[in-house]
Amino acid sequence: MIDAKGIEAIIPHRGNMRLVDEIREYSDTSAVGIKYVRDDEFWCAGHFPDKPIMPGVLQIEALAQTACFVAFKRMDPDEAAQTLGYFTTMEKIKFSHMVHPGDKLELHVELITSKMKLYKFHGIAMVSGKKVAEATFTAVLQNRNS
Repeated sequence: MIDAKGIEAIIPHRGNMRLVDEIREYSDTSAVGIKYVRDDEFWCAGHFPDKPIMPGVLQIEALAQTACFVAFKRMDPDEAAQTLGYFTTMEKIKFSHMVHPGDKLELHVELITSKMKLYKFHGIAMVSGKKVAEATFTAVLQNRNS
């Protein structure tokens, strides 16, 4: 298992925008990340007051950050430290169930293809064994100084 400090050594996301708390398993082409959805998350007060649900866009972002971990682990560490990933496409996005504070969001990602600096992943987010979100997304990796 890789904790938050270990994740931050690989991906650039910080503070409220780091949406992966642990990496439970990973390989050269896949990973399972964990997001512990807390009641003090920045979005809880407004989405929605008295009945917070995790925004779908943040669920997809959590999947993308797990995918970012896979992509950056494939790179030389010095190169990865100088790289940022940017969405180019998001496809086949589906939301099946709501995600609430107290849920443990499991983030399953698998690399579909990579060509040069373009990576395409498929991700499934689950809570208690039930699929809550699914998406296919592509990102381009670029030097942060470009």
